[in-house]
Amino acid sequence: MAIATRSTRTWLNNARRLLARRMHRTPNGARWWGMVRMLSHELGLPLKSAARVADLVLHTSPAPHRVRLAATSDGAIALRIDFERFHSTANASLAAAYAFGQPRARGRPRKPRRRRPLIDVFPSVWEIRVERKPTKLEPLGQQLRDWGAYPRGIEPGLPFIMDAATLRAVPHLALTTSKGDIDVLLVEVLDANGGRGT
Repeated sequence: MAIATRSTRTWLNNARRLLARRMHRTPNGARWWGMVRMLSHELGLPLKSAARVADLVLHTSPAPHRVRLAATSDGAIALRIDFERFHSTANASLAAAYAFGQPRARGRPRKPRRRRPLIDVFPSVWEIRVERKPTKLEPLGQQLRDWGAYPRGIEPGLPFIMDAATLRAVPHLALTTSKGDIDVLLVEVLDANGGRGT
């Protein structure tokens, strides 16, 4: 659930307790918690206000492309939410959770057994590692869009925008394309001193 909402387990558990809400481990539940995290963490709204806004905008029956919420009484300051972009990023995060997340079992973790593979198998998923630079992300986003990239494991027909913004928002992206399944991983480039490159 942490991958699907782009948060941490600690944040999810604390937010769940503060809001006195159950955590529904469904795609709609992940979208709701993701919206609350974005509003709270990235915009600085109080947690309860973020939950009210998420309830208001995600539970409307005909989903418009954009919603404008007045933040002041005279409407001079407002919050605009682009639903197509939000659902695109949420669907990409769900695909990443399905591909890279591991269900956490209760109790103490078992010690992993080291086994030697009987045969070497070529992977059926291609992996692309790319630096987090606009000069690298823009062409990759265009190429993946040309290949008809869509989040792997997500039902067809849901909103998805394949571009550099999606690549920046979801650092581990699981896609299915006309060329086969592809995992895109954003990597940090280290300079000669071991620090992040500029």
